[in-house]
Amino acid sequence: MATDRTARGSPNGNGGGLGRRHSPDFVSAWRTAYCAAYRWRREGRFAVVPSLFGSSVLSYLPGLDHSDLEVAEALALSRELGGRRHLLRVLGAPVPEESLAAGTPVVMRLDLTGGGRDPASLRHRTRWAIRRAAARYAVSQENGPEGLAAFREMLRLSLDRNGAPLPPARLHEALVSELDGRILVARSRAGGEVAAAALWFRDGPLAWTPLGGARRAADRPGHRVSWALVEQAAAEGAAVLDFGRSAFGGGSYRFKKQFGAVPAPVRFLSDRPGDLRRRYAPAQRVWRALPRAVTVRVGPRLCRYLADY
Repeated sequence: MATDRTARGSPNGNGGGLGRRHSPDFVSAWRTAYCAAYRWRREGRFAVVPSLFGSSVLSYLPGLDHSDLEVAEALALSRELGGRRHLLRVLGAPVPEESLAAGTPVVMRLDLTGGGRDPASLRHRTRWAIRRAAARYAVSQENGPEGLAAFREMLRLSLDRNGAPLPPARLHEALVSELDGRILVARSRAGGEVAAAALWFRDGPLAWTPLGGARRAADRPGHRVSWALVEQAAAEGAAVLDFGRSAFGGGSYRFKKQFGAVPAPVRFLSDRPGDLRRRYAPAQRVWRALPRAVTVRVGPRLCRYLADY
């Protein structure tokens, strides 16, 4: 898009500090990219996501951890839909960790205006892991076809471990080209092999990295690319780095917490409230057991029907 991504949003708008929400411009561009990639029709501010079983779902923003809506606005919009199938995600303010139940959907956020960009603020074990990974891996921004392929392979590894399908390449191509997404790739200094990668965006003062993956290795390539994200976002003047959604207390949550990130709850508003993790757990177990040849072929097609993915 022609609009300068770093100019979108306002330091005083869409929530302040760690409670900052996405800007309306970013939300609109994101929705457009998803609808084009999956050939979804639109109904007002919603994408109409077809279902493999039952009726279609009105998704305010598929694939996005949260939106530009305040909680009160989202609640009103949900009530207007009555009994129609729908899904909205909204961001709550950061809260004390002791008030969160295990498994609560949260986004992990790092304040870059204070000590969050300083390695000295991290625990010794995390600083050691970052230094060790930096000695073994070099990180570069690679937005071309080779970088996209590297990112998708690392993302596939992560999704395979979690029992989830890989979206089609055309979606990630659209997110990079239409929303100025940047791909960071960590490669071995010795041979240039890809070990980790992440996709991240700027939305005004908010930097956001929703997707990525890394090989499991003792020299911590995931630490290398994650700290590179912190450094690059801080160098560009972002106020907050959002590491994306996690289940409170889970492995992804604990990894992101090492970098000083704190949780902000994500609220799901739906005509079918319930625990999404528990609802999808059986399907995840089945997906992990399927041959890779099947998941590679079926996965991108299946994603078109997952409104809450």
